[in-house]
Amino acid sequence: MIERKLTIGNRLIGSGEPCFIIAEAGVNHNGSMVRAKQLIDAAAMAGADAVKFQKRNLEEIYQKKVLDNPNDSEQKYQFLIPMLKEFELSNDQFKELEKYAKEKGIMFLVNPWDIKSADKLEELFDIPFYKIGSPDLTNSELLSHVADFGKPMVLSTGMSTTEEIKETVKLLEENKVNFALLHCNSTYPAPFDKINLKFMEKLREFGVPVGYSGHERGITVAMGAVAMGASIIERHLTTDKNLEGTDHKASLLPEEFKQMVQGIREVEMSLGKAERILSQGEMMNREILGKSIIVGKFIPDGTIITREMLEIKSPAKGLSPQRLKDVVGVTAQRDIFAGEFITEDDLKDDSLMRNFRSDDIKWQWGIVVRFHDFQKYLPYEPKLFEFHLSDKDLEMSLPDGNFKQELIVHAPEYSYRTYLNLVSVNKEERELALKNLQKSLDLTKKLGEKFTGKPKFVFHSGGVTLAPYDKPQELVQILVDMIGRLKGDGVEILPENLPARNWIFGGEYVTNIFMFADEIKKILDQTGLKMCFDTSHSMLACNMHNIDIYEEIKKLRPYISHMHISDGAGVGEEGLQVGKGEIDWAKLMGVMDGYQNTMVPEIWQGHLHNGRGFFQALTHLKGYMK
Repeated sequence: MIERKLTIGNRLIGSGEPCFIIAEAGVNHNGSMVRAKQLIDAAAMAGADAVKFQKRNLEEIYQKKVLDNPNDSEQKYQFLIPMLKEFELSNDQFKELEKYAKEKGIMFLVNPWDIKSADKLEELFDIPFYKIGSPDLTNSELLSHVADFGKPMVLSTGMSTTEEIKETVKLLEENKVNFALLHCNSTYPAPFDKINLKFMEKLREFGVPVGYSGHERGITVAMGAVAMGASIIERHLTTDKNLEGTDHKASLLPEEFKQMVQGIREVEMSLGKAERILSQGEMMNREILGKSIIVGKFIPDGTIITREMLEIKSPAKGLSPQRLKDVVGVTAQRDIFAGEFITEDDLKDDSLMRNFRSDDIKWQWGIVVRFHDFQKYLPYEPKLFEFHLSDKDLEMSLPDGNFKQELIVHAPEYSYRTYLNLVSVNKEERELALKNLQKSLDLTKKLGEKFTGKPKFVFHSGGVTLAPYDKPQELVQILVDMIGRLKGDGVEILPENLPARNWIFGGEYVTNIFMFADEIKKILDQTGLKMCFDTSHSMLACNMHNIDIYEEIKKLRPYISHMHISDGAGVGEEGLQVGKGEIDWAKLMGVMDGYQNTMVPEIWQGHLHNGRGFFQALTHLKGYMK
């Protein structure tokens, strides 16, 4: 059955959408407005989508004799009724909480337990959808009444049989209600062996979004529910598990709730698609650890290639060993020397490189190069070269000759086996990075004597950690201080914006600073620098934080002195070929219309096949520059 989606304002809830997370404050405020606001604060800080309270008219819910003499009823009523009377908030208090939640940027919900409470909520409050708790799943009159409000509904299914759930679904469908169902075990706390998450599969048969409302200890079950496809997660939130009340023991503390939200978002990111897609980190490791077809001995142009001429060795920069059958028997279209990789271009005639022209590239363009290969690009007449240095390059002799191109140098990101983190929380790591940066700057000055104009120097700010750093402003100040210690007379120093996630030695780290325009501008204003703007890095960071990349570029354009051009998708796929990601290049070119500074295409593995990926990117860009 095709699943419908729940629409809440401009938010969609259902398969393929971010999980909607409800922080159930319930009556865990214990009648205190101070504590109620603390619960809203905690929900907002944790990253929940909504915070939900409960409203009751006790006379509508309980028999008069129970309210008048709870001691004459079951033992639980002796505890529950006085507590509910004491904890119930007034309409004015709820209005104050609604306003407070709006100020904190979190959706405000109240769960009605009876018709009079529902009417009052609809009359006085802006409730975007109604959550109905498990005790009222079979309360057909309440459900029909709330259905008449014409708003979406989310219903918990705890304490109900499958037949009762079917009956309620039928009622809601007859009333044309847009609704979702939450699997739930209504014990507080719920034992793990009784939760039965697989029942979500049964609920999914109704063709509506399915989620999970949990009362168990800890946070792992909620994350497991998301992995199984839960579109909504609801968990109780408290400031103190030892407070009086029925729900506190089955609730999460603020830090636990925050960890759950973070875990859910990580699980969502990990789900991906039902297809094999190599991540950026895997591609990096594949190149280093994998194998490819290389030439074992010189093959003259025009020679028919035999198996004996080929070897299978690392790194994986050429054709996969699986392509041996495609290579054997092919006539060599060039002189192929021992140790060279066999590439796709060796299997066919490639006209892209042969027909490339740069006359209609409006920007000052160049190529990413190394010392050993830059001169092969001279026939294409680039305006500049950007040398990406390794730590070993700092010890090498400079190339001979003088060149009419401008010079850009990209600082090494590693020294031997250490990531150069200029804004590390570890002082020794910072000093090592600074020492290497200064050494790279000194080399740039000397190399600049062989090229035209004032050289530019691009570096990464660092400030990456395994988990998000809780005091990013400290790192910002460290960056400003470290930049102030660089000696770069005669060189234009350009920090480069970073993606939200960094690949270091094939693993994923978190970026904490120098991603977004407002912070970047403050840093550049304090240091007096311009920047290198990386389009792919910005796309990935904006995707993760739901920011408009084109508005970011508008803010940063006065500061951009150099650009790295490549496409990006999602939050981790960087360095894609132009047009293969999510950037609207026509719109980006509109924002950058009239740009006169430098740029290079920085396509992942664009240097392979004699730079084919770079020239392909330049060819694509020309189409958007018209």
